[in-house]
Amino acid sequence: MKSFKKVENETIYFSSCENCEAQCCSGKMGSLYAQIILEDFEKCSKYFPILFMFGELGYLKPVILLSNGKDFCKYIKDLKCSIYENRPSICRNYPLSAHLDNHIYLDTTCPALGDKGKIVFKNGILNKDFNTYKFEEYQENYIKTHFNFENFNKKENLTKAITLKAIDFYKFKEDFNNKFIKLHLQSLKNLDSYYL
Repeated sequence: MKSFKKVENETIYFSSCENCEAQCCSGKMGSLYAQIILEDFEKCSKYFPILFMFGELGYLKPVILLSNGKDFCKYIKDLKCSIYENRPSICRNYPLSAHLDNHIYLDTTCPALGDKGKIVFKNGILNKDFNTYKFEEYQENYIKTHFNFENFNKKENLTKAITLKAIDFYKFKEDFNNKFIKLHLQSLKNLDSYYL
């Protein structure tokens, strides 16, 4: 299972993805879904079902289903990503993860982390070669995403789409003339037999 910790004042190395056997893409290792923000919708809607969950405070959270909870992501072929150039930001950033506190978190279970390879962090500073995402803007983008769906956050607007590993995922009943809900509804074509 994945285990994320906040990166502090430390130096961290990343060797390569060659020998990890795609653990980060395995439903057995905990890759079931990932929360997304508005800027992820267009790219993700082409490959993954975008669904919604209710957070602890009752807010809607858009997520993509990464696996069925048992198998590898359906885009893993021979332990390699078949949509590598079009993979979502959550995959592109791994083992790094953006967080609501605008700090970067790191999955300590990633087998490529160690004391050899390329420097990812030096004294807590992210190497510019790994900085492909605006981690420091995540909180602002998360809040924009929240407010985009706030007016539609009523149970009568949604219906259960699927339950995986005892987690309920929801879909909207109509598009409400909202660009992102439209993309969500278009993405449901990806909710195929692999997940069901």
